[in-house]
Amino acid sequence: MKPVDRMLPGSASTAAAVGGELQTTSMIFLSAALCIAVIFWPTIQSMVDVWGSSRTFAHGFLVLPVVGYLVWSFRHEVLSLMPAPSAMGVLALLVMATVWAGARLANVLWLQQAAVVAFLPGLVWTIFGTEIVRRLAWPLGFLVFLLPVGTSLEPWLQDITAWLILRGLDLSGISYVYQGRFITVGPAVWEVAPDCGGLRYLLPGLSLAYAFAVLTYREPARRLLFLAFCAGALMIANGIRAYGIIVGNHVGIASGADHRLFSYTIYGLTMPCLFWFGLKWKQRPDAATGILPEASDRFDARKAMFASVIGVGGLFLARLSVWFLSGSF
Repeated sequence: MKPVDRMLPGSASTAAAVGGELQTTSMIFLSAALCIAVIFWPTIQSMVDVWGSSRTFAHGFLVLPVVGYLVWSFRHEVLSLMPAPSAMGVLALLVMATVWAGARLANVLWLQQAAVVAFLPGLVWTIFGTEIVRRLAWPLGFLVFLLPVGTSLEPWLQDITAWLILRGLDLSGISYVYQGRFITVGPAVWEVAPDCGGLRYLLPGLSLAYAFAVLTYREPARRLLFLAFCAGALMIANGIRAYGIIVGNHVGIASGADHRLFSYTIYGLTMPCLFWFGLKWKQRPDAATGILPEASDRFDARKAMFASVIGVGGLFLARLSVWFLSGSF
């Protein structure tokens, strides 16, 4: 009698089977994601237009490659998991489709964009299953930096920057007059304009800090604490930048070109210092358990295909419903 290979958990044959099933699932995912991109291209194009026209959101072009790298860095956590298509993921996609349709009819662009960005984690949930999307929650969370949002924070950031400038002038013994976000120092009058709030440095800085935290720490609390620390440090750095520009002009050692160089220098030094500080609390990654599914837990590609068709079909119906109700596709 010929012996039967049972593919015990942890065996090379089981690992190869799981790897092949993940590859098949990934192809289904990429095909479904391409369909979503085509269906909702106008909303995606609205984000791309902002990335290309605003330095504040130019980092959006790099978000998807970074997400890909973060997911790849978590590969050891998901290679031991069998993809298990989820009905809850389909439901999440349908809810996001409803949100998108309502935002489209109400002409709320940022909510349309947020719904389209949420389609990607929803699609991962639908095709790969609950456990895999849970393991990849932090890498997929980086997708939030695709959204060109945050300008509503500019007045608040302006006030923080002005407060930091005034405290610096007080410590320096330089007299000034402050009125309505205008600072008079000697003959010069400086406006703490929206661009001076530092949003265009804060958002890219936080995106770098987020990626660093995901790659460096395991505990969510430690990641969130590092992000909060970086947000505060970046706002302080922006205040120092603005203070340095005013004082440099006041003492006659800075021009317009020097302002830009000084700004790049401040932020070029701030981020490496934050990373150096963050490495002091680096956590070693969890060792891979090496526990693989039983051979009986076979992946059903037809189920993944069916779930993706239902999910993408629901999104397409939402698109058609908006066209039917508003006359605009």
